Amino acid sequence: MRATTVVSLLLALVLAGLATFTAQIWLNTERAQILSEVLPASEEEQEPQQKIVVARTVLQFGQRLTRDKLQEIDWAAKDLPNGAFTSIDQLVSDSEEHARFVVSSMEVGEPVFVSKITEPGQRAKLSTALTPGMKAISIRVNDVLGVAGFVLPGDRVDIMLTRSQSSGSYVDVLLQGVKVLAIDQIADDRKDKPSVVRTVTFEVSTEEAQKLALAANVGTMSLALRNIGSSETETLQRVTTLDLVDPQVAEELRLQKEKAAAEEAALAAAEMLETGPTDTELMRQEVETLLKGFMSDISGRLNEVETSIDQANTVNSEPVRTVVASSPPPKPVKANVGVIRAGKRSNYLVPRVDPAAPATAE
Repeated sequence: MRATTVVSLLLALVLAGLATFTAQIWLNTERAQILSEVLPASEEEQEPQQKIVVARTVLQFGQRLTRDKLQEIDWAAKDLPNGAFTSIDQLVSDSEEHARFVVSSMEVGEPVFVSKITEPGQRAKLSTALTPGMKAISIRVNDVLGVAGFVLPGDRVDIMLTRSQSSGSYVDVLLQGVKVLAIDQIADDRKDKPSVVRTVTFEVSTEEAQKLALAANVGTMSLALRNIGSSETETLQRVTTLDLVDPQVAEELRLQKEKAAAEEAALAAAEMLETGPTDTELMRQEVETLLKGFMSDISGRLNEVETSIDQANTVNSEPVRTVVASSPPPKPVKANVGVIRAGKRSNYLVPRVDPAAPATAE
């Protein structure tokens, strides 16, 4: 074997070994980096877990908390919400003196908070559902004034007051966005079936309670149900009987009409682009062209007449000058010659001879 061949083989083996060694070092480095990224995540997943009490079944207003209605689940200790309970024993008691009741309905799996249950031994009463500083007041309604029974606990309504005077009846919006606490004796905000009620209880401030108490004695109150997500207040004016003669179209109907008209126009334009103009459209275009030409001709003639009138006015406005030429009176052609004969005068007309004229030979 030649020496150059042996040297080439040895060199190839050395280079292959170096490449293998380098690749091994790179793989070890990448493996260490991947492990360093994965291990912290695993450690986070293994953070201490805390128990939290949640509802096993749907809990409604007034229900007593019992073990079969609750369960404990794992919860990240660092994410434990305030007001939550970590043990069922904190909520359940065999004695009536320490029993707890639901004041705000809860769904399955929803954490049980202090704000949604009563204190130990306290009954689930309407007063426990009131926001601190607020009052509860009820008004009497019927199937019409109460929105046909569709007003339920948890809804928000506007309260309108209708009164009469000598000039006619009028209505004002007394309160806006008032929260409904209960209908009749039902305060469960999970109630979802309408029913005809006789009284509705609201959560209001002291001043609003005074207004409602006075309004109940001076007029008739009606309820207007608001959208569940509506929180805006409106600036409204009093409506009187004179306003009833001004019919108004519902905003939704007006928008639908405008939308339909726009869609029809868009469809007509699309059809014209696809099929070209129809005979009627061509006739209309021809008539428009003739009218435009006719109007243009009339406009041109009117401009000419106006120009002529302006020129005539310009000529008439110049002053008229009278030039009187003086010339000598014409000379008489004949001369009157008087001849006296026998004491009588006789007159003869003879041709006048111009002295400047040349003499003629006889």
